[in-house]
Amino acid sequence: MKTIIVFFILFSVTSFASNESMIIEERRSLTYFSNPFLIGDWYFFKPANVENDYDVLHISLSSNNKFRIEMIEMASNTAEEWEGSFEISQDSIRFEGNEDESQIYHYQVSHNRLYLNGVEFFKVVPERIIGSWNSELVSGEDIMVSNVKSLNLKLRSDFIFSLEVISHTGKSNQHIGYYYFENNDLVLLYEEGEQESTFHITEDLLEIKNEQFGMYALLVRQ
Repeated sequence: MKTIIVFFILFSVTSFASNESMIIEERRSLTYFSNPFLIGDWYFFKPANVENDYDVLHISLSSNNKFRIEMIEMASNTAEEWEGSFEISQDSIRFEGNEDESQIYHYQVSHNRLYLNGVEFFKVVPERIIGSWNSELVSGEDIMVSNVKSLNLKLRSDFIFSLEVISHTGKSNQHIGYYYFENNDLVLLYEEGEQESTFHITEDLLEIKNEQFGMYALLVRQ
């Protein structure tokens, strides 16, 4: 059990950390965004029986409270764009365009669905992230102390992940939960807590780092 605890749990900042460093860490962390499931690319595809000027509606939301909306017409391969900033409350989102008046919508969100005034949007993950990844190298002081031998990480297209941690004695433990990401920041969210790391993908290699705990893993797509 120590193996899993050391790898997964995000420890609180130690007592000697300065308030300034805590503020910097908060600004950098996706986990401090008020509703991180909103972050990402959302798509609405027009049903065939619906009359509309566009075929696809794409909404991109970022953790710096910026948005970009594309209204795409497939036949002419054209798109209209609207961008600006947004604010959220518990159940409403306000889009404020750079030059236009604001628009307010009621929203509900899960790890892969967004509803704006009842209209359903699907969250899309890039193909390069999806897949089963097995570790070739795992290093770091905490990792060595906890006797971790290998990691098997599966990232699905529906934003569900599974992670198997195998020790040098052959014992394994698995966690299943949701994930979200922005740029090179990846957060695994599961019942016992959450783990935020940076990641980088080069072809079929996935690097995961957590500088706070000195953890590094190199994984290969299977």
